[in-house]
Amino acid sequence: MPTTPGYADITIKLRHNLLSRQCALTWGVQPTATDPIQVCNQVGLAVTGATTLEGVMDNDVTIVGIRASLGTDGAADNVGEINTTLQCDGVYAAPPANCAVLVHKRTARGGRRGRGRLFVPWAISEGDVDEVGKISTSTVGALQTKFNNLLTQLTTNNVPMVLLHSEGQTPAGAPNLVTSLVVDPLISTQRRRLGR
Repeated sequence: MPTTPGYADITIKLRHNLLSRQCALTWGVQPTATDPIQVCNQVGLAVTGATTLEGVMDNDVTIVGIRASLGTDGAADNVGEINTTLQCDGVYAAPPANCAVLVHKRTARGGRRGRGRLFVPWAISEGDVDEVGKISTSTVGALQTKFNNLLTQLTTNNVPMVLLHSEGQTPAGAPNLVTSLVVDPLISTQRRRLGR
């Protein structure tokens, strides 16, 4: 499905040293730039640094690429991609890729269309989660600070995060600006991410 004109669908490609296939993080942005490579570079600046996404994940993880699919009026998306070798900063033994930190995307819009989710693998140590899946309070606080910084950096670099909508039972409406990212205190799972 084409991206809404004036917005871009972003894919952050991740590779773990011990996993044969890549994982990805995705979100929407509302860029000021019209060149998808420039959009990729702006997102790259926002995710770089110990206080944002680079500082969230285990140092066995490398951000290997950023892809932007930029919506255009009446035509196919304009796609650009950059390759990176951005090694993440966390020093710990993370749980498997299917065990992820769940980050809730919040907007000013009510209902299900006003909410989104981001599953971030390799973002905590196995010791930060208890036997019932609760992440330690100090770890949640540290992660929350970094995701707050990510949201701020995306805005500072002219690629503010938005929720992109697809058609469903109700009219999709325009994409909504993400006003906050909220770290869930319980670990989440994505079965597809478990290596075979």
